Amino acid sequence: MSCWTVLGLTADADTRSIKRQYAALLKQTRPDEDAEGFQRLRDAYEQALHYKEWAQVSEDHEADEPAWDLTGLTVVEVDALQQATRSLADTSLAQLQQRHALAVEQGCAHILEETLLQHCIEHPDTSTPMVDWAVQTYHWFSAWQRLELDEESIEHLLTQQRQRITRPLADALECEDSEAFFQAYAKCSQCLWLDAEVHRQWFNLFLSRLLLDSEYWSADIFERVCAGQGWQSGPANRCPADEWKHLTARYEAPLFLAQQRQLAEEPPATAEHRAARLLLGSAPFSQRRALARRLRENDWAQCRQLSSALYANHPKVCADLPGGTAFFWRDWELSRGEWPTYLGVVLACLIGAFVHFIPLGLRVTGLFNIFMVSIVVFGVIAAGLNWLAHDLAHRYWLLDDWLSARLCPGIVAPFGVLRDLIPCSLMVTGLSWLFGPVGGAVYATTLAVVGLVRRRQIEPHVSWEQRHPLLKICLAVLGVVTLVILLGVLNVIASQDTVTRNQGLQPWAERLCSRLPASAADCGAPATREQWYGAEAKP
Repeated sequence: MSCWTVLGLTADADTRSIKRQYAALLKQTRPDEDAEGFQRLRDAYEQALHYKEWAQVSEDHEADEPAWDLTGLTVVEVDALQQATRSLADTSLAQLQQRHALAVEQGCAHILEETLLQHCIEHPDTSTPMVDWAVQTYHWFSAWQRLELDEESIEHLLTQQRQRITRPLADALECEDSEAFFQAYAKCSQCLWLDAEVHRQWFNLFLSRLLLDSEYWSADIFERVCAGQGWQSGPANRCPADEWKHLTARYEAPLFLAQQRQLAEEPPATAEHRAARLLLGSAPFSQRRALARRLRENDWAQCRQLSSALYANHPKVCADLPGGTAFFWRDWELSRGEWPTYLGVVLACLIGAFVHFIPLGLRVTGLFNIFMVSIVVFGVIAAGLNWLAHDLAHRYWLLDDWLSARLCPGIVAPFGVLRDLIPCSLMVTGLSWLFGPVGGAVYATTLAVVGLVRRRQIEPHVSWEQRHPLLKICLAVLGVVTLVILLGVLNVIASQDTVTRNQGLQPWAERLCSRLPASAADCGAPATREQWYGAEAKP
């Protein structure tokens, strides 16, 4: 379908008519209702304007040329010149060959060639046989074509011919019609200008990128193109190297996907197994998130590689993944899941210090100091234990799973003996030694509650979606404000029994009871504050 057919105009329409017709058709073809029709209309509009611009340049160029001088020419020569410049509309190949023979005989073959070039540009839909004839006769689109030909006209005609053979191929893949693709590809072999090496390289590059960019993939189409274009593994391969690498990967994609699904069902012994289980496993979303907390850098590298392969070759598989993308895990790589440990340390030290040391008569000031120092000490110990235990559990992943299944049946991930039970037991022992059973119980209870919350069935969504960002910000601010208020209250309580400036520094002789007998009623135990401390001296 030519641009004039799409616009509903004839080839002699001027630029103003083209713009008016395009504006009128835009009201009928809206991009939000018919995106494909709108793109076709836009391409036709731009092609028509480009043609008019080229025609104007050609007319200006012809106007600058001097008129032919027919003086001294015979009747036969004048007739041959008229035949060479006459319109080629409704001219068959046999008639064209006769006119060419006459033009060659009279020495005006170059004039007929320029007339043919202009006709092919103006009538791209009906001039295909003439273009093929000109490729054989005048060697168009090759290094042997006549140098005097207008370079812009040849380039414009070449663009038209490329669009003529590429559009049916692209439309067939878009419609997922293999038979239509085979028919369009078979017609391409009839284009003689594709025999030139430069055009063959262009066609190979176009086909390879067309197959890679299309969502539809057919092994039959790939095999047919490989046979027709000479694509094969080895030094004689005519397909561009980078595209061939990705094409073979997409060709082997079904086998690759089957292998990855099998790895997802096997024990996670290697990084490949763990990446396949995270992306293609049958576990619910919450368990995938729990698995992500155990992964290390080599695991994430394998996840990136697998996600890229799925994104490039399996769009339908990606659509079934959480969030409809193979990269739903991308924020999990940077997240840190050790915060429950530090939360348990803070709560255990805070509650344990009050419960254990207040009955012993310890003042609030000392209690506050113990609380702060214990947080730092146990926080460092917890960080070291987490690093050591997680590294050990990652090295002996299968052993950790085996021990967890034997010692803790019925408890699924993210709980593990090596990475969770051992460090938690050591921390409970240390906190219980310093703060009593209450400290260890608070720590263990905190981790248990967080673990139960994490095991809930989370609604699948992409990990970076902030469904309630305002709520999370408010909770974080509330936690910081609560901690600041708590520390302030503790500081105020601790300062209540602190002596003020000059209290207790008066000489013993100035104290009230030092001047009275021990049997005096005013000096009976316990002494009051006023008895032991004199009035503060006012500055």
